[in-house]
Amino acid sequence: MKQVINIVILIAALFLGTSCSSVMVSQDYDLTTSFSDYSQFSLVEKNPARKTDPRYDNEILNDRFYGIISKRLQEKGLELQEDKGKTDLLISFNYSIRPKMDLLNINKQVGFSFGSYNRYGGVGARTCTDISEFDQGILFIDMRDAVSGKLIWRGTGTDIVSIYATPEKISAQVDEMVTAVLRKFPPR
Repeated sequence: MKQVINIVILIAALFLGTSCSSVMVSQDYDLTTSFSDYSQFSLVEKNPARKTDPRYDNEILNDRFYGIISKRLQEKGLELQEDKGKTDLLISFNYSIRPKMDLLNINKQVGFSFGSYNRYGGVGARTCTDISEFDQGILFIDMRDAVSGKLIWRGTGTDIVSIYATPEKISAQVDEMVTAVLRKFPPR
């Protein structure tokens, strides 16, 4: 019986460990804004004149982000409005990738040796640091009041990404990041 309980606990731990999102999320918003007043949104295209990095700024990836953002906001009860003149919220995003380094496994080792046949022994110590390099994706989703143009909400998400992934994996990463960021909207 005890073995069955241990197996159930192990399976539950594995399930919980794999179901958690790895996206780190934060939000900032105007404390005076009543988000219940907003019912419609429009998607604002990126400024094509700004400097871009072709690794992550392309039409295919932009369409993925806008599609998932639109889908998640509609699931929250907001209506997509194509005419920007008749909407409440203007939604835009910015996505970038930056290289990061992480220091891992700082090992401290101490060794002793004993001499033999009238020889001296010794003491030795060493430390070892493993360096991990990875790419970190950063997503900003901005919501502006359509009338005033004022920024009223910003959600930020960061996650480790692979720029050499398959289209399916890229779509899954986009979905995970957008879902995690918009989980905090509207603020409560």
